[in-house]
Amino acid sequence: MANRSYLYSLDNRPESYEDRPDTISGLSEWPYAIPFSYLVLLSGDPRLCASLISDGFDDDPAERRTKLYAISGEFDAGYARLTKFAAAARAASDSADLRAGLDEAEKFLDAHRDRYLLLETIELDTMIESDEDALRTAIEGHLDRCREAGAAIDALPDDVTEAGAVLAKAAAQQSGAPLGAFHGLVLGDDFDNTRDDKTDNPVGLSWWTDVLYFALWNREEFAANQ
Repeated sequence: MANRSYLYSLDNRPESYEDRPDTISGLSEWPYAIPFSYLVLLSGDPRLCASLISDGFDDDPAERRTKLYAISGEFDAGYARLTKFAAAARAASDSADLRAGLDEAEKFLDAHRDRYLLLETIELDTMIESDEDALRTAIEGHLDRCREAGAAIDALPDDVTEAGAVLAKAAAQQSGAPLGAFHGLVLGDDFDNTRDDKTDNPVGLSWWTDVLYFALWNREEFAANQ
């Protein structure tokens, strides 16, 4: 496995591995982490759903497949929160690289709109866990982080200049909920620089593409490959 988190847009909330959407598009993937932008995007009524990457492990018996989960969120609500975050980040930073990354994120996502978003974390979770209950606990932890990211965005003032000041302070200094979700974000050129240990909390703006390691089938493609 590649040990990444994966982000997709699609038109349903999968209830099973076989419950395929009519439309689905890759959006982004990220190694060894779930970037802050993914959490914000999935903050619109986030719920557990079925993973579309796998319906269990290779060594599972056919009659007892390990149940694997992903997270589903409403696209429009998550995108609106990301747009609010982007406006505050622009007000807080003079980094041309950060501004370009925010612009590209908004442009790419707007071009790949659908009803829902899907966050797949099974590769990351199975680096640590293999038991079904433990895997569910892990994905529920990610679900909580999505809600916390959404609450942090909602807590920003509507005035963009004020929001930028609040965001900058919360990113630099540990604070309580809900603004604590911003802590560790870098609002400069190193916003995604985990390789050089510049941040442990990447914003996640450096890789937008519809060609992901896992190209998930839509309903028609899934049926054709059975």
